[in-house]
Amino acid sequence: MSIAITMEAIACRKQVSAVTLFLFCLLRRLANAQPGFLSIDCGAQGNLIDSETNITWVADDNFIDVGDKEKFTKSEGMGYEFYLQSYRVFPKPLNKSCYQLPVKSEVTHLLRLSFVAGILTGPNGFNYSVEAQDMLYMRNLMFNTGQRMLVRGMILVTSDDLVHICLIRTSELYDPFISAIELRSLRPGMYTMAKPGTLLENYIRWDLGAKTQTRYPQDPFDRLWEPRSYSSGMIVNSEEEISITRTGNFPPPVVMQTAMGLRSGEENVSLALGVSTTNTSLVIMYFAKLDTSETGYRHFNVGIGNTFSETSMQINLTASFSAVELAFPYSATKEVVLNLYEGSILNAVEFFGLVPTEHLTSSNDVETLNAVKSKFFLKSWTSDPCFPFPWEGIQCSESFNNTVKVSEINLSGRNLSGNVPPIFGQLTELVYMSLDNNALTGTLPNMSSLSKLERLHLQNNSFNGTVPQWLTKLPNLKELFIEYNNFSGVIPQQLLDNKLLTIKYGNNKYLCANKKSCLPSFNSTSSPSKRHILGLALGLTGGGATVTTILVDFSMVLVPKSSKSRVFTLEEMKTATENFRHTIGHGGFGHVYLGKLQEGKQIAVKVLSTFSKHGIAQFLNEIDLLSRITHKKLVSLLGYCNESKDLMLVYEYMPGGSLSDNLHDPAQPSKYPHLDWKTRLKIALDAAQGLEYLHVGCTTKIIHRDVKTANILLDSELNGKLADFGLSRMNINGETSQINTTIKGTPGYLDPKYYQTHILTEKSDVYSFGVVLLELICGRRPLDTNRSPEKILLIDW
Repeated sequence: MSIAITMEAIACRKQVSAVTLFLFCLLRRLANAQPGFLSIDCGAQGNLIDSETNITWVADDNFIDVGDKEKFTKSEGMGYEFYLQSYRVFPKPLNKSCYQLPVKSEVTHLLRLSFVAGILTGPNGFNYSVEAQDMLYMRNLMFNTGQRMLVRGMILVTSDDLVHICLIRTSELYDPFISAIELRSLRPGMYTMAKPGTLLENYIRWDLGAKTQTRYPQDPFDRLWEPRSYSSGMIVNSEEEISITRTGNFPPPVVMQTAMGLRSGEENVSLALGVSTTNTSLVIMYFAKLDTSETGYRHFNVGIGNTFSETSMQINLTASFSAVELAFPYSATKEVVLNLYEGSILNAVEFFGLVPTEHLTSSNDVETLNAVKSKFFLKSWTSDPCFPFPWEGIQCSESFNNTVKVSEINLSGRNLSGNVPPIFGQLTELVYMSLDNNALTGTLPNMSSLSKLERLHLQNNSFNGTVPQWLTKLPNLKELFIEYNNFSGVIPQQLLDNKLLTIKYGNNKYLCANKKSCLPSFNSTSSPSKRHILGLALGLTGGGATVTTILVDFSMVLVPKSSKSRVFTLEEMKTATENFRHTIGHGGFGHVYLGKLQEGKQIAVKVLSTFSKHGIAQFLNEIDLLSRITHKKLVSLLGYCNESKDLMLVYEYMPGGSLSDNLHDPAQPSKYPHLDWKTRLKIALDAAQGLEYLHVGCTTKIIHRDVKTANILLDSELNGKLADFGLSRMNINGETSQINTTIKGTPGYLDPKYYQTHILTEKSDVYSFGVVLLELICGRRPLDTNRSPEKILLIDW
């Protein structure tokens, strides 16, 4: 198994809200029974107290919101502490999963991570690599055959008050997991070689001559001192209390009461530490005066392998302190061996690797993306943007000076709102930027510094103002998509004259290609032979809409003669919608506008604005069907407009939006009220009645063909109605309920039998309605690609 763990401190805390800071401060208080302690039992169901140490262990739910909790069976967990009986595992498709921990800024911390593999190691064991950057770097950890537990500790200095510990998948074979996280605050002056940008990875912490492990409360910092002795040495111990006030790292007095020395007649003893490292290392040795009757000075030598010459040391045995420490910076790939010579008595030893942990990604880009994250509340962006896997929507590349920079940013369809921050202009290596299909507003900030930008996609937003002149200063720009916005004025001529640039600018009401000829509001067309494409988006959004549709050549489209719907004039539609002022939805079929008829009735107008003949067919099919049927549980078609080159469908307005929006849009709680169980049941019954009418109540059976929560619209009292009959089919043959047809519908709701046979029946609608019921009960989307493969489809889950 190979995984990577990253842990970093966020450097831009100026961006974090006061509410967030308050919650983390409160969380820190609740989590710690010991000042400066945070002990996390990963995967646990609740908080527990260790009866031996009195340490409070908290469940990890408040620190991470992804991954699965798992617990060992009684036999699997036998022999392990209670806080190691559970673990959190991060299955596919999770690649990067981060714990977020509250810490104190500019404070030295001890961090300890525990991994208990249980039965996951299998009969032959596996490698377990841990890699990280910025605040942590470990690798070459290995579960050997039969080994089930690994514990790794380190000393680090935080640069801010939030720390991320991220588990990163580096293998398709094994899922990352973790059992426990322990964080301890240390005193100022301890382990001074640790600093922001460099941490100390702990390999050894030995209490020489001891018989049992020492930890909290004997060590107030909860370091784990393991007992160690050598047959070639002599154990020395003392009952006297050892003063440690003059040692910067404050080893516990009980640890300093035991030691290893030379046997009588021996000139030296070698202590093999059993580790080797390619990093610069740090060996810290602790010496204490255990014989109070000694006077004068003790002289002895200590050496490390053959790298250092023997170092002489003397202790004043009559001084006011009785414990000292000696630190060796050390660098070698060979196994580390301590050599003690005549007169030496060694009480304890620690061995660390010094790990440089500078950002791999350009610090400027890290700061910029953290500001973007804060602006748009992008919770999934954690740790380094590029290493070892880039954030969702981010691509990176190495620049000329070996610095990794952000080259692509894709935030398409992320429900972003508000203005675009000018800080995007600091991502100077960007070649692709996509902010399309959001709810962004305002004018475009000056981003002329993006000299390498090749593709800029801004379509399907609500940007306004003029198309900025700075776009003409981007020498490498090859694609500019700004359709379906509210831009106005004249497009800079340099953009239109650029033969290497593909520009899409349709459906901006007041945007002009030149001063003499502006693009009309709905009749904007462009010859297929021209480079300037009036781009059209796919996929309809916006619940409860009355429809108006625009066509390239509407003279070829005939409204069905059977239609008894009211015919509206274009002038009536302009008046009702205040010249198509209020957009309440848009998509591949066109925009949806809010309006009000002269008699005061609110309407929704859907305007067809696609060159697709399939789109035309679906709109005409809807006119034909809804002009034949009327039911209180179906959205009513009030009429249509078929004047000049404009086709519009006019429906009753459903102010409650779609059921899908109510279930899955928590970002707008004020817009969509909470649906209690009684309301959900009522909506399900409403939709069922509408569907029953189509299948049984009509003279000619109608199969809806696209039953889903997005097509169940709600009125102001949250009564549900079926909508969107563009894909519906009438069963003309009264003797059979089967129709052989091309597959249409929405993934996640499609009847598998219909998908396999192409035979459409009313049972296909019933299947889709069953998925809607599951969605109502579980609150989950029917298709969620962010989950593990077995949980992507709601019906499988």
